[in-house]
Amino acid sequence: MMPLLLAAALAGGPPPETACEAWREGIALASTETSEAECARLLAEACDAGRRLACADLGRLLEEGESLPREPERARGFLQRACAAGVGRACADLGLALLRRGEEAPARVALEEGCAVGSGLACALRVPEERDPVRARRLAERACDLGDAGGCLALAARTPGGPARRTLERACRLGAAEACDAMAAGALQARCDGGDAGACARLASLLEVGRVVVANGRRAATLYARACAGGRQDACVRLGTLHRAGVGVPQDEARARTLYADACRAGEAEGCRLLDEP
Repeated sequence: MMPLLLAAALAGGPPPETACEAWREGIALASTETSEAECARLLAEACDAGRRLACADLGRLLEEGESLPREPERARGFLQRACAAGVGRACADLGLALLRRGEEAPARVALEEGCAVGSGLACALRVPEERDPVRARRLAERACDLGDAGGCLALAARTPGGPARRTLERACRLGAAEACDAMAAGALQARCDGGDAGACARLASLLEVGRVVVANGRRAATLYARACAGGRQDACVRLGTLHRAGVGVPQDEARARTLYADACRAGEAEGCRLLDEP
């Protein structure tokens, strides 16, 4: 397997989005007219021939079900083969797929293996499931060291004072918008006070989630309301969800449904989806 491609995979680089893209990147397909089904067949053959990244890519694509029809059981088999062969990204994908199915014990094994062989994503996915706070912090630290933005966010939340700022800076550089927003919370508040609905919504999201700043449901609801009044339909939906759950505001299903309906009429698909939920 090509060393650079293998290194990218183990480091959690951006994976191919289609079977043919995976085939071209891994084995240099000559024809550009080959169908996705044919590329999937060729990837399966390459996997059988010992090309572990072909197993990883095909397993992930079959699990996602976007460029190829979704086949969870086949996906699991390919991902297990790639994970057993040391492809950390495949272990992370396998662990995530198992978590979605509620299979926590095998998911933990897959994620531990992925973390051990260098997948920052696998380490980061283990953090919220780890009950031991000391080990959770070590997992977050390893995930961040391996270049996973989510791991850096988790580490920042577990590191008070100055180190958290440095960790947030790294998460921001790695592309975590939440970390960038947390670092600019003061500026976001000033912009919100000046009438910037988007800044209100971003600050409200930080306060609602409470991952890198102290959670404050009441303040989040107030900011979502300001953003909603300023035309941010996504903020109206989030405010509706707070009312539905009774977080920061009194529980009020009628108010939640009104907010969802208004957002839906304005073209916000999430509002339509939540309106249909019982």
